[in-house]
Parts: sequence; C-alpha cells; structure tokens
Amino acid sequence: MDDTQPARRGPAPTKHIDILWAAARLFAQRGVGQATTRDIAAAAGTTERTLFKHFGSKDALVQAVIAEAVLPHLTPTSLDGLRQAIEAHHDSFQAWHTALLTARAQALSKVPELTRLLMVELLRDEALRARFAAQWEAAAWVPLLGLFERLQKDGRISRDLPAPMLVRLFLSVNLGYLTGRFVLAPEQPWDDATEITAITAFFARGAGAA
Repeated sequence: MDDTQPARRGPAPTKHIDILWAAARLFAQRGVGQATTRDIAAAAGTTERTLFKHFGSKDALVQAVIAEAVLPHLTPTSLDGLRQAIEAHHDSFQAWHTALLTARAQALSKVPELTRLLMVELLRDEALRARFAAQWEAAAWVPLLGLFERLQKDGRISRDLPAPMLVRLFLSVNLGYLTGRFVLAPEQPWDDATEITAITAFFARGAGAA
C-alpha cells in the first residue's frame, strides 16, 4: 500500500481504507460528479455492493473521504507544521519565508490528489469551509499576525502597511503559487527552488524587510 494512503483509524477494515483511497484519487482526478461508485469499487478491487455496505451512499462516501482521508492528512499535520514554522522564524525574513513556502510545497506534493480534492470541496461545501476556516485561523492567521506585528515592532519590516494587510498579501502570494502549482497547472515545468526564491525576494522587498 502506498505510504501516502490514509492511515487506519480504529477498527476500520482494510477494504474500508481501500475504498476511501480509491475514492479520493478518482474524486480528485475526475471530480465528485464524474467519479462513479462502480469505478471507485473497481479501483478498490471490490464491488459496488461492498462499497454501499461500508458507506451507504455516494454522498456519505464523499463525506467520509473528507473526514477520514483529506482533513486528517492535510489539516492537523500541515497546519500544525505551519504554526511551528511561523513561531520558529529565522533571523532573515526572506530565509524564513523561503523555508516556509518550500515546506508547504513539499507537503502538498506528497498528496496532490488530496490537495486538489480539498480545494474543490472547500468551494462546494459551506459547512466544510467553515470547519476548515476555524482550524486554519488558529493554526495560520493568528500566529502569522503575531509574527508580523513583532517584526514591525522590531523594525525588521516596514510599518507603512498595517500588519493584518501584510498578512493578507502574504497569504495571497503564497496560496496563489501553491494553487497554481498543484491545482491549476501541475503539468507546467515548475522550478520550485528558483520560483520560490523569486517570490520570497519580491515579497521581502515589498514588505521593506531589513
């Protein structure tokens, strides 16, 4: 089994996990609407009857994929890692930003199917978006705002713009790159090291980094 597949949670049988992972891959590749339960069952090496025995319906399968595969693998680990990286920032603002964005890109590259699925479902499912936003605020927004306020207080970045605005600009730049890299145009010949360095240098100049 691929080491990026969802870990078994509690007593769930192997077939349950096989169906979850097959569904996650096909949902990400084709979209939820185009991935049929027949195709998912075949990809999992089982039957539609077994799929419905485990999940009841396609809608329930979608919710299970998000709850058991996507969020546990992208939210707790990646957001907690993001919080730790923010709190342990480097002496160099650009060096810290480079390390942070590189780590984000590496984390997402390990599970591109789940990344695409989460982004699609965040746009489609309001309840999921609210749940994710609450986790994201504590893990990303709050520590980022605290960091930028400290950097401004210490004279490490410019005070020309308020810290909340700088954080929003920072997030826009980084999320734009990651979305393009893994969702909109993953087939392009991305040079992560060069492009991340260019992004962080550009933002450092704009933020007036010392």
